[in-house]
Amino acid sequence: MSSLRNAAPRRTHRERAQPLERSKWGLLEKSKDYRKRAADHKLKRSKLKTLRTKASERNEDEFYFGMVNESRDSGSQNKKREQNGAAKKLSHDVIKLLKTQDAGYLRTMLGSVRAKRERAEERFVLQRNLMQNGGGEGKVVVLDEMPEESDGVVKDDDDLSSESVHDEREYETKAIKERRELKKKKHRIEVQERLVEGLKNREKQLGIALRELDAQRARMNGTAGKGVNKNGVKFKFRSKR
Repeated sequence: MSSLRNAAPRRTHRERAQPLERSKWGLLEKSKDYRKRAADHKLKRSKLKTLRTKASERNEDEFYFGMVNESRDSGSQNKKREQNGAAKKLSHDVIKLLKTQDAGYLRTMLGSVRAKRERAEERFVLQRNLMQNGGGEGKVVVLDEMPEESDGVVKDDDDLSSESVHDEREYETKAIKERRELKKKKHRIEVQERLVEGLKNREKQLGIALRELDAQRARMNGTAGKGVNKNGVKFKFRSKR
């Protein structure tokens, strides 16, 4: 029965349009809109009721450590972030000490990267020289087409042809192996070259960071020399007396 009822034609559902004299007030509110708005209103009212109950039952002697840095100004809650907490300002000497530690770390990392780069360059140069001196594009094998002199033993044409086919197969197999080995060597050299380039780039970045940090420390100590600011104006630091 349900299938027949669904197959039967039904009247098109039409809703009443918005009256023209009321169009300035927006869309016509339907029953589903009212239910949604009423449910939201009831939810907010229940939350406010719960908060009022908690506020009335609050213990006035309750304490937690966040209250130490808090104050209230006409009902609004404020925190003292400048004196305590994560946003506390550091002194000039502490900042210089931190920059000194950063400089030491950068020097250590720079020395480590430089040593790695030198070892990688040595391996790269060694592999490249072995590649160039070890045959380059592979060895060329020349087969002697003249049959070897035997001790009076005469071989048939079938034996000679089978031996020649066997020699050709061995030559082809050997050539394929040599090409594979050559390809592997080239790949290892390319990988080593990319490693050297990456270490060089890392060493360059660490050097720039270390020089910038040293310049900052010199400016903080008042021992920096001449310079140019972002506006192109030249300046000169004077040592503290």
